[in-house]
Amino acid sequence: MTDIRDCVQAMLRQNLATEEARQERIRSFEQGGHRIIGGGQTGESSWEITDWRTGAIIETGTGSYDAYDAAATRLDPDRKWIHVEQFDDDYDEPDVDHAGIPASLAEALRDWLGMAVTSDEDVAAVVGWSVEEVGRHRKYA
Repeated sequence: MTDIRDCVQAMLRQNLATEEARQERIRSFEQGGHRIIGGGQTGESSWEITDWRTGAIIETGTGSYDAYDAAATRLDPDRKWIHVEQFDDDYDEPDVDHAGIPASLAEALRDWLGMAVTSDEDVAAVVGWSVEEVGRHRKYA
């Protein structure tokens, strides 16, 4: 039976590999002349468009999604902007082999890894890695 340590290590490794692939895809679009943006609704009727790399605010406004979309179209007439959330859709939840670990326990461990209250120190104690190594694998979780 695989132990919990092996299962969590596999999840951490898959998380880092998935994020590295996502980052590479983003870089390839940027090298192709695209700008990666972030932002969206910031309040009930307010929104912003940001540069994903720098966090710089490109435009803010009020109104619905239609107002946001109109601003994005005006500012990006060549349609070279890609919202960073589109890259999140490219990757499904990693499928990690949990040989011997019940699926419900594996799911609970995945939830535990993703919780803000779960410290890198706690994870390091379980997997036997340094806190720094755990942090590198959890950075994008």
